[in-house]
Order: sequence, then structure tokens, then C-alpha cells
Amino acid sequence: MTSRVAVSLNLAKKAALANAVTATLAALIVVGIISAPSAPAQSAAAAMPKFEVVSVKPSTGCGDGGGAKGGRGGGAGGSSSPERLDLRCRTVMDLIQMAYVQYPDGKRKPPGRQVPISGGPAWINSARYDIEAKPGAPQSPEMMRGPMLQALLEDRFQVKIHHETRGVPVYALTVAKGGPKLQVAQEGKCFPRDTPRAQRPPGLLSCGVFAPSSTNDGSYVYGTTVAEFCVLLSFILDRDVIDKTGIAGVFDIHIEAPSTDGSPADVAPPADPGQRDPLPHASLTDPLGQAIFSAVQKVGLNLDPAKGPGDFLVIDRVERPSGN
Repeated sequence: MTSRVAVSLNLAKKAALANAVTATLAALIVVGIISAPSAPAQSAAAAMPKFEVVSVKPSTGCGDGGGAKGGRGGGAGGSSSPERLDLRCRTVMDLIQMAYVQYPDGKRKPPGRQVPISGGPAWINSARYDIEAKPGAPQSPEMMRGPMLQALLEDRFQVKIHHETRGVPVYALTVAKGGPKLQVAQEGKCFPRDTPRAQRPPGLLSCGVFAPSSTNDGSYVYGTTVAEFCVLLSFILDRDVIDKTGIAGVFDIHIEAPSTDGSPADVAPPADPGQRDPLPHASLTDPLGQAIFSAVQKVGLNLDPAKGPGDFLVIDRVERPSGN
């Protein structure tokens, strides 16, 4: 009887840890795969649309959580439509983060670790502004919050920035002893990420996103390269993951639910994916991080602490806004 109880408890612990890993990986379904971050251009290209009508005013009535609702703290909020961008109670740091980090190329970057920003006077973190801007022709919210907002900041706030690459701690994904155990991608498991919404097959996910297993034995990511897989892992772990495997091709990768060593597993579920930074950023010392490392080893790969390039955004110049 005692041995049966012990086995049952161990299975329960394994299931709890497996569910936590699967839930965390499944949170990335809403994230998907993006290209490796690249430094956005300092100025919009000649053909890039710009706002034709712009109003920038100091905010009033923001308070601590007052004013416009939604967005970040301090009452920051706003709205957008194809004909209008309306931002309320925003600090200049908020605006720079939005334009150069969250929407740098007119597409929304997934939630994850933010690019560190340095430089600039103290007031860019405290003074708040309301911005109303209208384009000459309808534009997507992502385009207005990215390249078009960059042009607005450079014109009205005299913003000048540059990107720096500095050495930072990373994890290097390498091939384990015995070689990789990766399965070549099978057709029909997922649809290409650039498939128009109306043409997406029902019941399938986009290639390159995590999908929880129906048998609770882990998670799958279909139709992914190893480099893209590293991007996904970077959103889970506390460091970026750099591909050092030299493996080419497209694969269906199964992240098997890990076994436990019999010790209690205190793994908190992931935060609400709707939050700004929902992923746990697990380290080697966390149960979730240990589970991910173990699962990666089961597909014949290793995650090794290393040094690698990290992107930093530096503010060279910013001025209080010019009058309307």
C-alpha cells in the first residue's frame, strides 16, 4: 500500500510540473515567432507615411491611475482608428518605448523582455503629454504607433537615438552528446505564418508557435527552424537563447513533459497573457527553468550559459515639444 501511495504522489507531482510547463509554453501561442530583433532606422524612409495634423499638449488630470483609463500606470491610455491616433497621459519614455521597441517596423513585437533604454533627462519619465495625430490616409494602428510616431518624436521632441550592441549573459543552444533527436517537419501539421486569415485551415495553428499536447505529455512546436525555436525559448527564460547548433532545416519539436526527482514542485502558473510582460523568465534555479532545460536535453540539445550580443537603445537627444 505504501509503495502505491508513493507512486501516486510522484505521478501527481510530475503532472503538476508538466501542466505548468505546458501552460507556460501554451501562453506563447499568442506570441508566435518573430524575426530576430533588428535596429530600426533613425528616420522614416522617404516613402514612409507621416501624420499631416499633430497636436501635442501637456497632460492634465492624469493623477495616479486617474485620467484616461487603460494602458500603463498613471492614467496612461488612448485609442486609435485608421484615421486617428489618440494617446493620453504619456511620458516621453512611454512614447519612445512604443515607437522604437514595441512597434519599430510597423508590426507589434510580442511581449517579452524589453530593450533597455538609457540616456535622456529625468523629465522624460515624469512629464506627461496628450497627442492627437491624423494621417493623410488611413493607416494601421501598428504603423501609427511605430514608424509614424518615430517621425513625430523626431520632429516635435527632437528625439535622436542609436542602438548599441553590448555583451550580455545568454544561453547558447548546442548539440548534446549523441546528436540531436529532432523530427523533420511533416506537411499538414500547421499553416505558414503569412497565410491570409481567410485562408487559414480550421483546427490548425500557425507554424512556429507552441501547442499544448492533447495527451498532457508536453508541448509541440510545428514547422520551426532551430533559430526560430531559440526565439521562443528566449521569451520563457531569463536570458536570450542563441543558436549555436549549426542545424538547418524545418522541424516538429516535441518538448516532453519532464520527470521529477520526487521533491515537491512549487511552480506558479504563468501570469495573464494580456499583461504587458506575461512570461515568467525562468532561470536555472527555478523549477520551471530546470524543467525546460531537462526537456530540451531530451531532444538532443543543451542550453549552456554563455556571453552574447544584447541590444540597447541610447537616447542622444530629446527636447521638450515644440508648440502646435
